[in-house]
Amino acid sequence: MTEIVSLRVPEFIDSDCYSLLLSKISKEKNARIGRYKRISDAYRSLLGELLLRATICDYTGISNDDIRFIYNNYGKPSLTKGKGSPFSFNLSHSGNWVVLIYSDKHLALGIDVEEIKPMDMGIAERFFCPQEYMDLIAKQGEEQLEYFFRLWTLKESYVKALGKGLSIPLDGFSLSHQSGDVWFSPEASNFHFKSFRMDEQHIISACSELGDLPNNIREISFVDLCHYFEGNNCGK
Repeated sequence: MTEIVSLRVPEFIDSDCYSLLLSKISKEKNARIGRYKRISDAYRSLLGELLLRATICDYTGISNDDIRFIYNNYGKPSLTKGKGSPFSFNLSHSGNWVVLIYSDKHLALGIDVEEIKPMDMGIAERFFCPQEYMDLIAKQGEEQLEYFFRLWTLKESYVKALGKGLSIPLDGFSLSHQSGDVWFSPEASNFHFKSFRMDEQHIISACSELGDLPNNIREISFVDLCHYFEGNNCGK
């Protein structure tokens, strides 16, 4: 089972609530969040961490106090093995959204969400495969911009799934639209790819090794997440 969950980031969090939520994460993560210059970046990072922790607690039975992450040489986190049920995940945040993909199997998973903004399509010529670029420039206006962000987020999701950072060039693999939300990469044929329109301003894409991807995204409200950590559901 693979699921994608999302949370809309509020514009403002009450200071008492913010302090409470910060107390539910590790000291190391707390310190990193404290170094953000923009409060919106701090909000996204904090809520992403809390969404992940709440999901781990619910799914594996591990208490928040006992959650430990390990990191590979490129900084990709994973849950320490031997704790609770198998659990694979990947997290992304941008603009108004935090998104999480997770599975009950040890799979390579990737997810990316991006806020749609005007782009210089020269970036696509530099980073995309020739056929991808040709497909892109054949489109016009808003359709072209959306296609750019679908390709970009799909590529980012695959790079994140492999967990090797910038050592994977974006033009080292290609993607083409199949039907509906489904995309395909001949260089990564063992991966499933999907791209969704979250709202008018955001695109989200995900990939999963060997396993299929859900057709829908489950949204969790900020209020429900706060209530979760205000109670006794998850320790710390």
